[in-house]
Amino acid sequence: MRQGRDSDIGGYDWITIALWAILVLCGWSMIFASGYLDEDSFTSLYDLDKNYGKQLLWITVGLVLVGIIQLIELNVYQTFAPVFYGLTILLLIGVLFTTPINGATSWFDLGGFRFQPSEFAKVTTCIMLSAYLAMPTARMQELRTKAIAFAIILTPVLLVLLQGDAGSTLVYFAFFILLFRAGMDAWLYILGFVVAALSIAALLYDDTWWLINVILLVANVVLIRSWRKEDIWLAAIVLEAIFTYMLFDESRYLLITIANGLILVILALFNIGEKKWENSFFVSILAMAAVLFSSSVNYIVNNLIGGHRQERIWVWLRPEKCHPLGPLYNVEQSKFAIGSGGWVGKGFLQGERTKLDYVPEQSTDFIFCTVGEEWGFLGTTFIILVFFSLILRILFIAQRQRSLFTKYYALGVACILFFHVFINVGMTTGLVPVIGIPLPFISYGGSSLLSFSILMGLLLKLDSNRLFVFR
Repeated sequence: MRQGRDSDIGGYDWITIALWAILVLCGWSMIFASGYLDEDSFTSLYDLDKNYGKQLLWITVGLVLVGIIQLIELNVYQTFAPVFYGLTILLLIGVLFTTPINGATSWFDLGGFRFQPSEFAKVTTCIMLSAYLAMPTARMQELRTKAIAFAIILTPVLLVLLQGDAGSTLVYFAFFILLFRAGMDAWLYILGFVVAALSIAALLYDDTWWLINVILLVANVVLIRSWRKEDIWLAAIVLEAIFTYMLFDESRYLLITIANGLILVILALFNIGEKKWENSFFVSILAMAAVLFSSSVNYIVNNLIGGHRQERIWVWLRPEKCHPLGPLYNVEQSKFAIGSGGWVGKGFLQGERTKLDYVPEQSTDFIFCTVGEEWGFLGTTFIILVFFSLILRILFIAQRQRSLFTKYYALGVACILFFHVFINVGMTTGLVPVIGIPLPFISYGGSSLLSFSILMGLLLKLDSNRLFVFR
């Protein structure tokens, strides 16, 4: 059967195409709104001196790239995945030697346009990781497979970090969701969640004695479970008394911590000789590690993480520590813009804060506040629902695949989209730190739009061939 038959128009998922087109059109209209001032300043939709003119050009180029992808034989993508991946790694290395822009060496300056390799590295990393996981020798239960998969993900992460663009690196961690689907051990994700929770809890207050005591109390309660029933009640009463005293007498945190630590040691020693003493030892070590980690988080943030990265953390967790005209300004103005839209918004091209450029990066990282001001709550809900529908549709596409490569690739695309949407919408509403990543298909930016166009174009190409793949 000829390979060319997979380009039959009936094989494409038109629901995905429709959702994608809606987002692109909404994105361009918002970029136009953020750059439009009045009729006198408006010249043409194709004015390349304006962001909306450039974005229209990138949309056209993106459609051309999607068309070219449909003409290439399918086996090329999986076979030459290491080549594509290697080329973007070379670009990530090369961009380190360019002139910094806004403190980061992330762009190649090509005349009036900028090219950001890290955006395309997400595409090739997704292809490379999918191709590797689809190999018969790849088994996530084996250490070798884990090591190679981690190397595929972390290599671009380290190179992007060297560029000074720490925010973009977080998106690459979306691939760890794909690894979980491929069979990665669940305890690694539980550990990651616990580390993140401890970090946030430690940063919420300058004094972390309360968190240390909570950790020790939890460990003690876990160890008590191995006691006899009559002893459990007595120990529970003692721990409850310590916990209550801790809440109402902060001046004696050190003494309470020592008491909790001694109880932990006694409980661990009590279980020596019992069948479950190994678990007691493990719980004790884990509790001590958590205590040491929690105690060091504030020091790390205050002394080892400097500049705008530290400011972004405090804007998110401790806004009272930030100057209102400093790093807190962007988030506050974004919230005001979104809130000013009310239920139905002020109307297209009627956003006052959008026109007056109150929010920096109005057409890129903070484009969502333009949606909120002009389209209101209903408009922002509509955009989120379209994204949600698109991600669900891609997950549906992944589940119906016969090819493991296509299945993993589709899951990777869904993970990337989810991370971008969650982080971008979250940072404009103050739910997550300001990281500085675009909203897919909505934010202005050629590299971002083209990379997502390639992601979607290849997904549609692979999915259209599903009926011609034999297990």
